[in-house]
Amino acid sequence: MDKNRKIVVSILILLVLSSVLAIIDISLTMQSTGRSGYRLRTHDTGPGVGIVRIYGPIAIDTAAGGPFGMAYGSDAIVQRLDDLSRDGRIKAVVVRINSPGGTVAATQEIYDKIMRLRKNNIVVVASMGELAASGGYYVASACNYILANHGSITGSIGVIAVSPNLKGLFEKLGIRMNVIKSGRYKDLLSSYRDISQEERELIQEMIDSSYKKFLADVSLGRNIPIPDIEPVADGRVMSGETALRHRLVDELGSFETALAKARALAKLPEDAPVYDEVTNPIERLLMSLQGARGGIDIRVDRGALYNLPAVEYRYQP
Repeated sequence: MDKNRKIVVSILILLVLSSVLAIIDISLTMQSTGRSGYRLRTHDTGPGVGIVRIYGPIAIDTAAGGPFGMAYGSDAIVQRLDDLSRDGRIKAVVVRINSPGGTVAATQEIYDKIMRLRKNNIVVVASMGELAASGGYYVASACNYILANHGSITGSIGVIAVSPNLKGLFEKLGIRMNVIKSGRYKDLLSSYRDISQEERELIQEMIDSSYKKFLADVSLGRNIPIPDIEPVADGRVMSGETALRHRLVDELGSFETALAKARALAKLPEDAPVYDEVTNPIERLLMSLQGARGGIDIRVDRGALYNLPAVEYRYQP
């Protein structure tokens, strides 16, 4: 029994030491690179390709910077893109996307940042993983060149706002809400009552405005007239192969193919270095926990606190 206890204690001590060292490394990383918590490889010095990863729902927040002050939302992605744009070694960037989309403003900020990289003559190539739909496609459309796998799910060009109507359930349970508000629309999309026609028209106006912006930006990024995009911009999803036929992507290929394409477009040698994000095991764990939210989106709950519609460029399976 004592022997087993000693083994367990030894394992716990090793885990604690590993965690402490990892936290110290995170702190040093953040001090050397700023709030994004990322750093470039330092053993390469020549011109090369930077990597940016956009995984999971796209949002501006995430818990005030996340554990240990590490940011995972669109702010961190924009910061990463900015860091790469100011690094003289970076001649091309591959944006690896595996996302169902996200909030309107967060997606637009990433799109705008990628367009700025293009204006600064940095080649940007999008590489789609399993899913690059709605806001995920919006971001990809800002890139000079887009690659998707045959089986990538993409498209879903559109905007959505969703709110549950629990009026029937409330009535069945005898629940009544006491509402004191400053204006007629302050409890817009509340779950305890039906939505009025005026409210529906108000939200539809928001949706239509965001949709027009979506189309205009895809048209600009892809250099395709809006009338050519509209027939497939009805919220439908499609495979990478179908997206290629509709000119929404440029080529079918893997992440490795995207790297090779980025090197070629930037006129870099085939063995040009790749400057990836450096993460330690604790960072990877925290990032995996962040991505584990899946379809459960805390932003909807936060919006509900203020009766705000969750207007999103979001694939809704």
